Amino acid sequence: MSEKAQASKGLTELIGRALMDEQFRNTLFKNRAEATKGYELTETDRFALENLSREDLEQHAEVFGSAAALPAIKIVIKGTF
Repeated sequence: MSEKAQASKGLTELIGRALMDEQFRNTLFKNRAEATKGYELTETDRFALENLSREDLEQHAEVFGSAAALPAIKIVIKGTF
């Protein structure tokens, strides 16, 4: 039975900020090194970020703006860990 990779606290914080802050979200895709400064990310986290599509994150950011949708937010990052 394989275990699912768990996002680190650093990745969770980074994704949360990206959902809330459009300017940060843009930086994340234009200058990933700058956006990830100060976040403690594992190699698995960095791999996950490389496989995170801008479209998926934008869609979730839109949903995040709707308080009724908060319990349903789930981000899927595709890749093999």
